[in-house]
Amino acid sequence: MSRFVCYIKNSIMPTKLKYRDSMKSSLRGIILSFSMLATILAVAAASEKSGSPSQVPHILVLDNCDSDYKNPPFNDEILILDSEGELIKKIGGLNVCQNIGGNRAISVSEDGSFFVVCENVADKITTYDLGTGEILWSLPGKYNSAIVRNNIIYALTTDVMKNNEERERIKAIDRQGNIVGQSGVIKGFDLVADPNANFLWLVGSDIKKCDMNFKVLQTINPMTWFAVSVDINPDGSVWVAERQHIDVDKSTNRLIKISSQGKLVQSIPLNILTPLCVRVDRSDGSVWVTGGCLQIQKLPYFRRWSLEWRRKYKYLGSRTQKYSAQGKLLLTIKKGGHSMDIDPVDRSVWIVTDSPELLHYSHDGKKLSTYRDVSDDYKWIAVVPGKEKGD
Repeated sequence: MSRFVCYIKNSIMPTKLKYRDSMKSSLRGIILSFSMLATILAVAAASEKSGSPSQVPHILVLDNCDSDYKNPPFNDEILILDSEGELIKKIGGLNVCQNIGGNRAISVSEDGSFFVVCENVADKITTYDLGTGEILWSLPGKYNSAIVRNNIIYALTTDVMKNNEERERIKAIDRQGNIVGQSGVIKGFDLVADPNANFLWLVGSDIKKCDMNFKVLQTINPMTWFAVSVDINPDGSVWVAERQHIDVDKSTNRLIKISSQGKLVQSIPLNILTPLCVRVDRSDGSVWVTGGCLQIQKLPYFRRWSLEWRRKYKYLGSRTQKYSAQGKLLLTIKKGGHSMDIDPVDRSVWIVTDSPELLHYSHDGKKLSTYRDVSDDYKWIAVVPGKEKGD
């Protein structure tokens, strides 16, 4: 009987071992197959994401993320994001610092192929290929603000002469980096061109309308101190953001509307402590204005302002407001900052705040998203042009 049992055991064991080996082999095969499938799916997903429309460059942010602008290395950055606010690329090594308003320190060409950056500490203007992020060309000089019209860059600059005299002027630069025209002495901090590229509007200590050959057609000066931002309406009129100065009597925070003929047609007092940037929704002529004061306190020159203003005025903090084309207040967002831009496709607004965040709101003030991989210092923003609805 025992022999029989041994015989049965001996005859069954090889079968069990074979079965066990077969099972192990099968399990290893299944695990390997799942591993390969996961790898394939991950590669496919990455490939799909990199080639998907959402990964097309849509938002540009110039970020003053290194407050030390005197000692290298300089770590200010350009962020390129898609329409969902997802980071595509960072470009480092820039050097910028805070200023008094939301000038166009970063602008995009009309065809979306390149963008322009004015570095106010490194003292240069640089164009980058939007697709690759590579530098196309760079010119030295004190450039404040730039726009692109018909592949020509119009930039506000300050030339330092041999006798150290400073001359502010407009320069026209072609796509290859050649200066193809320049004005005489014309002062300005921010500028905009009408959609047909027939006129330029400059703001600073006054408001000027020029033709494209830089001839000053009109000079308007309704301000007591300074205008920090300008944008244009569909009818050729402009909205201007004026700032108050504590040491300048009768200066005020307000929105000013100037007709295409250069007439002051509207003035709207603002309950924003430091209005910094204005942008027009050209689909209906409504106007957005944003501002803040938190980061201004970092500058010693402005620290006294902040303390005195807190004593003299009710502290309002940062905010963004939208007005109708007729100047009626439509909505208020209790977040604001140094710069903003409007997406012409869906009329949404992107705001870089004086906190470490980039905010995206719909045209009726609904919060859509927040991007937080930015500094809490000054930032400038530009939306890459897209096809507008109805085009």
